[in-house]
Amino acid sequence: MERKPKYFRSLFDSWLFPKIYDAWVFCASFGNPRKLRGNIIEWIPKNARALVDLATGTGENAFAMRDTFPEAVIHASDLSERMLSVAKTKARTLNARIEFSLQDATRATYPSAFADFAAISFAIHDLPHAQRIQVMKEAYRILKPGGRFAIYEYHMPKNPIFRVPLFIQFFLVENKDAYGIFAEDLQNELAEIGFKNISKKTYYKGLAQIVAGDK
Repeated sequence: MERKPKYFRSLFDSWLFPKIYDAWVFCASFGNPRKLRGNIIEWIPKNARALVDLATGTGENAFAMRDTFPEAVIHASDLSERMLSVAKTKARTLNARIEFSLQDATRATYPSAFADFAAISFAIHDLPHAQRIQVMKEAYRILKPGGRFAIYEYHMPKNPIFRVPLFIQFFLVENKDAYGIFAEDLQNELAEIGFKNISKKTYYKGLAQIVAGDK
C-alpha cells in the first residue's frame, strides 16, 4: 500500500499496542468483551450473507460475525498491518475463515452494492470530520439496496459520574480529533448520505452508542 494518510495514527502500527489491544478492550468493556461485540451483532439482518467489518483492528467483531453467521462470507479490513497480523494469527488459531485485507475505510476497494451489512466500531472517532463522512459514503456504496450500516462509537453519558472512565480513556490514548465525536450528529449525517430507517441505541449507561441505517 502507498504511504499512510496523515490521519492514520501510528499508534496502531506500533510494536506494542496491537499486542495489548485485546487486553485493553477487556478492561474497557468491564471484563466482558463478548457482550461488547455482541451488541453490534444484534443489528445484523438475519438473512445477511455478505458482512463487512471496516477498521476491524484485531478482528474481534469479525470473529463474532463468523460465530453468529457461519454460512456468511465475512470481510474484515484495516489500515494497520500490525493489527491485521494479530487478527490473522487469531483466525488461524480459531480456524476461522475470514477475508482479511489491508484497506483504508475512507476509500475501500470492495465492489459496489455487494454487502448485506457493514459496520465500523470505535474507529471513526480517530478520524477528522471529513474522513468520517467519507467512511459513511463508502459504506453506502458497498451495501446492496436494503443493506444496513452500523456505527458503534463512544457517547457522552448524561450522568457526570459515568463520564470519568471516558475522560480517562481519551486522556490516555485518544487524539485531538476524537473529542469531536461527541458533537457529531451521526443520525443526521447518515440521512444526508441517503440512509433510511435510522435508529440509535445507547449502551453502558450512555458511554457507547450504535447508530444504524438502511440503504
